[in-house]
Formats: sequence, structure tokens, C-alpha cells
Amino acid sequence: MHPPDILDDFDFDEQLPEWAGQGEIVAKFYATMEAEVAAARLRSEGIHCFLANAISQSVTPHLPGIIRLHTRPEDAELAREILQEAAIETDWPVAKKSSGIGAILVMAILIGLILAWLLVQAMG
Repeated sequence: MHPPDILDDFDFDEQLPEWAGQGEIVAKFYATMEAEVAAARLRSEGIHCFLANAISQSVTPHLPGIIRLHTRPEDAELAREILQEAAIETDWPVAKKSSGIGAILVMAILIGLILAWLLVQAMG
């Protein structure tokens, strides 16, 4: 008796919603995690969506790929607005961060002073 093929009963059509053929792309991502977070955000607002190419991206992470987020055409505009609001909310704290140039400048001056002191000690 040979072992059953695990793909025998796998039907790809069952995984996609009935509107998938008419779905509209509302966003594209390069990272699976970003795509999953965006899809979860839309689902939390009651918008049905699905990701395309998410599995192929996880199988071949070294190859660049685009993960597409699809919604129903009638939900596309609202989905884009929700994603835009989420991007604005997450970008705000990043804008408040300092660039760190001051800390780098202080470290460079400190290292310069230490090297100058070591040079004076070695000469004298």
C-alpha cells in the first residue's frame, strides 16, 4: 500500500473567496509581516481581504517579491483610506526621533582627545 499524496484533496479554489476574481489590489508590500499587519487592520474594520504571493515570499525570502493585498472592488477606497491613516499614525513617532548626529559628534571629539593624550604620553 502506498502512502496517500497530501495534495490529492487540496483544492486551491476553496481557499480564495468567491469575489477573488474581481478583487482589487489596494496595497503592495515587500515584507510578509507588513502585509499581514495591513490585512489584519482591514479585517478588524470588517473589510474582507486576502493576500496574494504571501506564501511564495515565505518560501523564497531571498528573492524579492511583491505581496498584494486584495479587497472587494466596493471596499477598495475605504481600505486605502484605512491603510493611509494607519501609515500616518505609525510614521508620527519616527519623525520625533533625533538623528543621533550630536552623539556621534561628541564621541568623535572624545576619541580625538583620548588619542591626542595618548600621543603626548608616548612622546614625553
